[in-house]
Amino acid sequence: MQLLELPNEILERIISFHDTESPFDIGLLEKPKSALAPQECGDDGIRLMSIPPTANKQYPLKVLTLTCRLIRSLTLPILFKHAVLHPLLLSDFLSFLKKHNLPHRVSSLVAHLSGHYNHVHPAWWARLLNEVPATSLGIVAPPEVFAELAGIHSWSNDAWAFDMPLQILRFDQSLDAARTRIDYDDLPNFLLARPWENMLYNEGSSLSAYTTYEFFLRRTPSLLTALHFNSSAAGDSLFANLLGFSFVAIFPFYNHVDEVLKCIRKMKKLQRLLIKLCPQPDSTAFHDEMEIAGGALDVHDPWNECETSWMLIAHTVLFLTVEGDLGELHMDDVQIEGVRDNLEHSLNERLHERWRYQEQGSGIWRKIFQEDKGGRETSPG
Repeated sequence: MQLLELPNEILERIISFHDTESPFDIGLLEKPKSALAPQECGDDGIRLMSIPPTANKQYPLKVLTLTCRLIRSLTLPILFKHAVLHPLLLSDFLSFLKKHNLPHRVSSLVAHLSGHYNHVHPAWWARLLNEVPATSLGIVAPPEVFAELAGIHSWSNDAWAFDMPLQILRFDQSLDAARTRIDYDDLPNFLLARPWENMLYNEGSSLSAYTTYEFFLRRTPSLLTALHFNSSAAGDSLFANLLGFSFVAIFPFYNHVDEVLKCIRKMKKLQRLLIKLCPQPDSTAFHDEMEIAGGALDVHDPWNECETSWMLIAHTVLFLTVEGDLGELHMDDVQIEGVRDNLEHSLNERLHERWRYQEQGSGIWRKIFQEDKGGRETSPG
């Protein structure tokens, strides 16, 4: 029997073995980079992510779409399960999805914004969310663009010192929430466009700012800093309903981490918290930026800031132990062998009475639950 003689259900099953997680998610904990570069033009002028075959797990799916019409029709729903787009090409993107009956097949979206798009009406994000019920929306953009989306002042007078061309914001929502409609004539604040359940914010690297005079006085260009100092009502409403939050940065200043933690303290319903303050173990970010700095960076400064940040994080975790629902803390920096013992000791020393470290090297702490006299689980204290 020839391959094309097999029932469509079996062909779909064969193709499904090439289904993968979003390629975009692979780099979520690394220094942000463009979601659209390098690029190529796809069907109907849609710009698709083009990565060398050895690095792109979706490459077999792209090859399958070129084999024949039948295989192509069966492959497209998986190929576009995770889609990347530019807001200025939104109409073409939506037309392509409708033409191939794909809107409900897309589970995650990534939009790359190179600049401001307030002139687009209705708002590109409202059209996108209304017409594609994906449960995950990621945005790659300069920090000032996130402030614009949130409708607040950017607080980025020191942006030049940090050299953060791109940052990443990602929201997750339930499938039911994804199916609700946004009123174009009564647009909500972007932060409240959906009842977002999970949020990830990757700020990128602060290393270049360490080369400036009195670096600790510099204010990080950050959506979270802007939300904190603007006392944003939309930001507070967003924080109040989050169940999961991830903060990723490369050697942020401890006073900036304190600003972020003030936002986290507003997340009373938060159940899971992930924080990462160092580069990936195999990252060359530190070496690369040291070379650019030409030796004008004291290597001890970033690590000292990191150690102080860990203590502040422990205090916030204890606060949410009593005042919130936090049940799991994930400190991803334990992957770095050189800081693992110090990090584990620092947090264990402060959390041991209320939190249990799951396993040495895991980076995961979970709140200790006790049984009351009625046999129900309660948090200590």
